[in-house]
Amino acid sequence: MELVIKDIKSREDIKLFTELAKRLGLKTAKLSMQEKEDIGLGLAIEEGRKSGYVSEGTVLKTLRKIQNKK
Repeated sequence: MELVIKDIKSREDIKLFTELAKRLGLKTAKLSMQEKEDIGLGLAIEEGRKSGYVSEGTVLKTLRKIQNKK
């Protein structure tokens, strides 16, 4: 199984995307802001494991990007 996350702002586009996913037999889910932040933090942690040290600033910057996409 694979996961695709797409940030869609327009209600019209959300409806279109959801209808297409349903026709294709795919599952969709709406994520809360907390869930988005958790994913961002998890990605930052995973990147740190691959490349070594990740600064606090990098983690905070990633979280701010996610929060600003509300």
